[in-house]
Amino acid sequence: MTQKIEAVLFDMGGTLRSTKKRNRDEQLNFVAELLKHLGSDADPAEFSHLLTRRAAAYRRWARETMIELNEADLWSRWMLPDWPEGLVREHAVQLNLLWRDVTGERLLFPETAEVIIELFRRGYRLGLVSNTTSSTEAPEALKRHGLASYFETIILSAVVGKRKPDPGILLEATERMRIKPGKCAYIGDLPHRDVTAARKAGFSKTVLIRRSSRRGVRPVDDPKLEPDHRIKDLRELLELFPVRTPPKPAKVYKASISTMWGIKNFASLGDFMEAGRRIGFEKIELNHQVDSIMLEGTHLNGHQFSSVHEPCPADISVGTLKKRDWLISALDEECRREGVKSVQRSIDLAHQLGATVVVVHAGSVDLDRSLENRMRSLYEAGRYPSRDYQEVKDLLISRRKELAPPRLEAVKKSLVELLDYADQYKVQLGLENRYYYLEFPSPDELGELLDLAGPDRLGFIYDVGHAQALSRLGFFSHDEWLTRFAPRIIGTHLHDVSGIQDHLAPGLGDVDFDLIATCLPEKAFRTCEFLGSNTPEQVKNGLKFLQEYGCVKYK
Repeated sequence: MTQKIEAVLFDMGGTLRSTKKRNRDEQLNFVAELLKHLGSDADPAEFSHLLTRRAAAYRRWARETMIELNEADLWSRWMLPDWPEGLVREHAVQLNLLWRDVTGERLLFPETAEVIIELFRRGYRLGLVSNTTSSTEAPEALKRHGLASYFETIILSAVVGKRKPDPGILLEATERMRIKPGKCAYIGDLPHRDVTAARKAGFSKTVLIRRSSRRGVRPVDDPKLEPDHRIKDLRELLELFPVRTPPKPAKVYKASISTMWGIKNFASLGDFMEAGRRIGFEKIELNHQVDSIMLEGTHLNGHQFSSVHEPCPADISVGTLKKRDWLISALDEECRREGVKSVQRSIDLAHQLGATVVVVHAGSVDLDRSLENRMRSLYEAGRYPSRDYQEVKDLLISRRKELAPPRLEAVKKSLVELLDYADQYKVQLGLENRYYYLEFPSPDELGELLDLAGPDRLGFIYDVGHAQALSRLGFFSHDEWLTRFAPRIIGTHLHDVSGIQDHLAPGLGDVDFDLIATCLPEKAFRTCEFLGSNTPEQVKNGLKFLQEYGCVKYK
């Protein structure tokens, strides 16, 4: 009966998690916190009673109209219409979260994570569609448990403005997933809401409803609302959904996905790799958060690797290497040799996996980042340009000029040794431009370092976000990296930037990808290096965005 099912979509409350009631003192503590956001000294008990009545009136209206308001509209129109609208709208998201804390503590069922991960591994596409007044609570809850990225899409009524039993909210999910409703099953807990919506949306008859013990659940008196299956525990889904052929991506792109996105988002490295494959990435770049234990627990056969970003395997973490100054820029010879050994381990791994490039960080002029962090804080506080900002910037420029020369010589010495080591495996080294000003290389330093070897042995890894951030801080021009070194680019880290926050999926910031597309050499590999905070939808849309701008191509 479930053979044609390709996607399983879930409700949240009552299906993947329960709500535990709070005692009166706990409730009033959250109301008191809510009042602090409003700057009010009102009595928490009286205020709680007021909000309870207003919330009940809103729920009746929402059920009748099948409309859900976003937090700002909910709180300015229903919950606090007699308060200053600007104040309410400014704090609406937090006010709503606090009020939901008043109504109960929400906890995932013990079996939720096990079942979600197993269904993904069995080859099913997953989605979440839920009625909720919060735009943030459910995604954050899933993220805390490492489950958010298993869902291709998360559709919330507070975001799309529709609520079940309106089938439109389910069709919104199928449209985003680009799947026919008839190939989907929906798992919910309320027949009058969940079965009705799924049936009207044209979902498969294998709609499953979790039994609920909540008071107020109406009995099913309409045969059309009787679910195909009733279950008491989510684990029973595993009896209904057997292993199937994993889904194929609609299109495969000549691009890699960095493990940066997956480390905290998936239960295993293998799950991340499978998610990347389903999205449409051809290859993978292993970054410096992957250690030997992760690698040993993953079946690497069948996956292609464009590159290894040292130090990988990260059995000695980046933080430890920096703390000990075990970097290829170290002045102490013993420390420098440890830095070289770290990169050599990455070269060994690249050879084992058939990756042709190792991404190399060239070390640092100074390990103390306090001054640079202060400058960045001033920038983010809107104090650029200002006298304070300029003073800190001048100090950084002076410090770099003073301290760089001997450490640059250490980098050159290390690279000569590493090039000799990499030659035996025919692995190229790629020097990456960095996020911090006090790190190597500057454009001039990159020119000197690239002169150490020909392009078949040593190249430039152009990191878009790093170049953009340093340019905005008033240091090296972003364009300079491209105009001077485009012929030596062997790979690129593609991501977007908002302010100086980088590693965003393309389309979420304001990087000029038109310029980048015209400068990237055809043979340079493309790696999407995204933070774990980017959702699967944002990753998928970002990849398509890059294709539309000509930065990546279809395979």
